[in-house]
Amino acid sequence: MRNKILILLLLTATVVFAQKTKKVKENAGFGKAKFYVLKSDGVTKHGEYKTTSYTPPFRNVITGTYSNGKREGFWTEKYDQSGSQIRMQGNYQSDKKIGKWEYYDSRGNLIQEFDFDTNEFVSNSECETDKDFEVELNGVLEIKKLNCPPTRIGGLKIFTKDLYREITKKSPFEINSSGRTSINIDEVLSFFISKEGNIENIEYSGKEENEELAKVINNFLKENNENWVSGILNNEKIKAKISIPIRIRMIY
Repeated sequence: MRNKILILLLLTATVVFAQKTKKVKENAGFGKAKFYVLKSDGVTKHGEYKTTSYTPPFRNVITGTYSNGKREGFWTEKYDQSGSQIRMQGNYQSDKKIGKWEYYDSRGNLIQEFDFDTNEFVSNSECETDKDFEVELNGVLEIKKLNCPPTRIGGLKIFTKDLYREITKKSPFEINSSGRTSINIDEVLSFFISKEGNIENIEYSGKEENEELAKVINNFLKENNENWVSGILNNEKIKAKISIPIRIRMIY
């Protein structure tokens, strides 16, 4: 496997540097992106790519390589708070993840290893739970303990963190008398993950009170409907419910 990856990287490097490119810098959310584009069109990414954190010590948060606009070879993404701890890493081929990818929490613990060639987990720490889950069996809702709950590749905690970030970035909030923005949310988001790994039956407890916020949440779920894996009960896939508390209190 290592030899195959090495050959892939060598071939990628040969293709990448065969064409004329120019360097580009731009803001990329949590850091400054630096990459190369083809001189022929000035748009297509081609060559080394990295995003460096805005704040000291200015570590690389994302590193990888593009070939004609597609991610190729080994990529690493780190947590943007420090830029030192790996969040995920693995290989791309023609912009698709291949082989085994590793996913870590912010403390450096391996939480998941997923094989995109076989489309299954090699390891998944989220299976280590004794929680009860609402499931659908033959059209009837029941409460069961699962061999493994429904989860997202990369981990539910990372998904929740990204959801919180989207809410604080895009949702309309109240402006208090001193002109500061106030965020006060204490709600619950729930949805089922089907046997096929799709998000279904979305419910948000604060929908009636804040329709605009509900739209932000729904749009986020639509954009992140991929990479879900169904729950497992007695070695069989099952439709099961995920509940995520949304508690955000901020003034800025």
